[in-house]
Amino acid sequence: MTTLVAIILAAGKGTRMGSDLPKVLHRMGDDPLVAFPIRAARALHAEQIVVVVGYQEALVREQVRAAFPELGDSLRFATQTEQLGTGHATMSALPQVDAEQGLALVLSGDVPLLLPQTLVRLRTACEESTAGLAMTSFVPDDPFGYGRVLRDDAGRAVGIREQRDASPQQQAITECNAGTYAARIEHLRADLPRVGRNNAQGEIYLTDLVALGAQRGDVACLQIDPVEAAGVNTPEQLAELEAIWRERGSAG
Repeated sequence: MTTLVAIILAAGKGTRMGSDLPKVLHRMGDDPLVAFPIRAARALHAEQIVVVVGYQEALVREQVRAAFPELGDSLRFATQTEQLGTGHATMSALPQVDAEQGLALVLSGDVPLLLPQTLVRLRTACEESTAGLAMTSFVPDDPFGYGRVLRDDAGRAVGIREQRDASPQQQAITECNAGTYAARIEHLRADLPRVGRNNAQGEIYLTDLVALGAQRGDVACLQIDPVEAAGVNTPEQLAELEAIWRERGSAG
């Protein structure tokens, strides 16, 4: 069985939440937001879970440990010392990943409704991908602000262009990046150092892995329900997602 690890990106503050509390510690039901992707990864029997922390890292570590005391040494933390983007956050996690080969799920700590069965499909898609990479996409009601999925004439996913860097033609694309990935660990180690910061934010984008992967083979692209892709950026969004979660029977 292929080694499976999960990297949870949870280093940000979440300024739009209007609180000094780290965004991933805002609660949905009785649990902090970050507990939801951790629980989804556990459902797939991830051998290691690495949580990337930054803002108020001691508090995040404490609350995550308290939520999952049974995980012991399989739960680890990596500090993102500077907020230099999702690619940089993922790079920060890799020294905590013991395996040199296998698969890594890269999940966002503020996306609570992603279902374990979707992650199973994503893992399978990565295993079957000649690029060793699988991504998720969705079609929102309003694509503004999201990275657009770029496809070639054959329909292959060949890149993701963030809103700020997209041309008007690219901004007209309705298929958007959902921000969840499965990747071969060895490719993450090799490719992330190659990702530059030549973009409007001056950050290391995890999304640039798609263009690198497309040079190697076919990147799998799994389109998911917009609800599963939804992240929490404001108290209003948290309330909306909690209402959906409760309608589902507080499962997932």
